[in-house]
Amino acid sequence: MPIKAPHTHLFDSVKLEVAKAKLSHAGRKSLYAPLNLVAYIDMMTMLVIFLLMSFSATGEILFVQKNIVLPNAQNWAELERAPVIGVSRDVVTLDGSQVATADELMKDSNTGDFKISELHDKLVTLKNNYKLLHPGEEFNGIAIIQSDKGVEFKVLKKIMYSAAVAGYQNVNFAVIPKAGVPAGAQ
Repeated sequence: MPIKAPHTHLFDSVKLEVAKAKLSHAGRKSLYAPLNLVAYIDMMTMLVIFLLMSFSATGEILFVQKNIVLPNAQNWAELERAPVIGVSRDVVTLDGSQVATADELMKDSNTGDFKISELHDKLVTLKNNYKLLHPGEEFNGIAIIQSDKGVEFKVLKKIMYSAAVAGYQNVNFAVIPKAGVPAGAQ
């Protein structure tokens, strides 16, 4: 008996074309690639952990600018969301955008004009936007002043006057609460 090259015996005995194609690896390749879920789950887990760690349950309303040192206070209460007027020794900002400089404020003090026109105009715009977005609600007129310890009272007086003329009669000052005193203690 002659020696024959080895081959699969099952392949010759199967009569179905589909099975022959699978056995001989001549069938089409699958169009669907398996999805590696381990990397996806790891990425989603890290994202959830990051979001949980960066979440603030108290709702940070105020971010202290780096050139402003807030004063300490014994009596304080929690702030509401409102436009933030930042006052440093050099510049006055409204929600991060510059509205006046210290030179402009000192120059205007000689003329007797207490209103800061650009601050007034932007506050009036914010007030009108609030009224358009909340037609059924009454405007509360709250503004937050975030002032440096070393700012003169004349500058603060001009800012408070400009806010009052624009319709913001309730002015709150941002402070650093002293430890051991509860919120809202009077």
